[in-house]
Amino acid sequence: MLFGIVKKIHIGRIVKYLGTFNNCPMQSRFKIAVIGAGSFSHSKHIIDDLLTIDAFVDGFLVLMDPNPVRLAVVYKYAQRVMLEPKPGISVGTTSVLEQAIDSADIVISVFDVGGSEAFARDYGIVKGYGLNVCIGDTAGPLGSFRALRNGVVMLKIARTMKRTCPKALLINYVNPMAPMVSIASSVGVSCVGVCGGIESTKSYVASVLGKRKAELQTLFAGVNHLCWLLELKENDRDVYPDFRVLMNDPDVRGEEAVRFEILQQFGYFLSESSGHASDFFPYFRRDKGVLDRYCYGQGYSGAEGAYLKLAQFVQKHIGNEDYLADELPAQARSQDYCPWIIEAWMGSIASKVYGNIVNSRFSERPALIGLPPFACVEVPLEIERRSIVVPSEIELPLTLSSLCMPLVLQHALIAQALLELDAETVFSAICQDQLTSAVLDLPQIRSLTHALLEANARFLPYELQSLRRSTADAGIRPKRRVKSASSPEFELVKSYERWRLSNRVRNRAE
Repeated sequence: MLFGIVKKIHIGRIVKYLGTFNNCPMQSRFKIAVIGAGSFSHSKHIIDDLLTIDAFVDGFLVLMDPNPVRLAVVYKYAQRVMLEPKPGISVGTTSVLEQAIDSADIVISVFDVGGSEAFARDYGIVKGYGLNVCIGDTAGPLGSFRALRNGVVMLKIARTMKRTCPKALLINYVNPMAPMVSIASSVGVSCVGVCGGIESTKSYVASVLGKRKAELQTLFAGVNHLCWLLELKENDRDVYPDFRVLMNDPDVRGEEAVRFEILQQFGYFLSESSGHASDFFPYFRRDKGVLDRYCYGQGYSGAEGAYLKLAQFVQKHIGNEDYLADELPAQARSQDYCPWIIEAWMGSIASKVYGNIVNSRFSERPALIGLPPFACVEVPLEIERRSIVVPSEIELPLTLSSLCMPLVLQHALIAQALLELDAETVFSAICQDQLTSAVLDLPQIRSLTHALLEANARFLPYELQSLRRSTADAGIRPKRRVKSASSPEFELVKSYERWRLSNRVRNRAE
């Protein structure tokens, strides 16, 4: 069933494929496969960073995508910029997942099943139920169904890797991050999720303090898109108090009202934009009053539908055009963790990075104390020659754990729903979302889940296309209150009235 679904998604044909790779001596020639390589921005970013890895000089780069036009654009760019600096690298393309992954050393996932069209359809349904969302790529109904669409393919990738390259590393960019990493890890694949949120937050904090980012020592931990800045130092001096004072100035913090409020109330700063953060909590988007107070900013600062508008703009103005025809590679390695991970996996240099892993996957005890072993957590990692090490346990303050848990449970339930093919678990996952439950009651959440399951049916296994249970209306309480004849409380009242009556009769007799 799953293979059939994935096959429907892969509508493209092979554009060009250099060799089968099955008979190549993989021990000496490193192979990197990019799944979803038709993503122009991600793929250019990855290719440019690969140019900075000195050890990657003799091997294969395989680009896989079901869209042959976009795949050809990326292939031409890769051939053009790699030909001179890395003539020992063979670049190939395919629309067949098994061919791309077979015997790979590194698999990089950057796909988005359904793209902006599926997301726009889901967004319209969600908005019709009164939910106001800024990003929607991680949490709530939008994040849940993006996870289901992408999770079907992620499960196929992980199972294929387990069979054809069991010692390979999967580097995941696909959102929502946590369920993707959990699904891949459930098959036994080594998987690390990477995200730019921590590095961009470091840059923002440094700018507020008027420091260079390299001058600051920081420690982050939490879950993807809800990761907390636990320590902020300069030359071993705690500068968190300075940062908190500066953030009190509206001109300094700009349009970061949501992150500022969280910093004020809970004491720690978040790793994502205010728009992202506003989607995760019931405090910032439930009605117009709080929206006007916290989400007045443009774009990712909190604007309604910011992610959708960006995706639709890119699709409208770029689409399948050869966006990379005249582009040149970046002059220096980006701040992304991916090239450092690849370099360390190849054995040329050890690296310390932030990555998303299942909490108990690479250590005997949870890497992040305060969240359950099954949680996908974002923590510091050390990577060296095909090994991933959690350098030390980090304890998340209980207050921050409590803020993370609804999102942790939502992602764990979505992964479980796909692995166990249980649509009712999808409903349970969406019920965990704080913004959704602040706006909708249970019958409305069930109705919304049913509508989204129907809309996404072509992407999902048959078992996930409809809910089993129906909902009867509990009705409206009548104006005249009706007491239950059998409740313990009512029995106590009756006993008291009998006692009072008997006392009254006794007093009269005396």
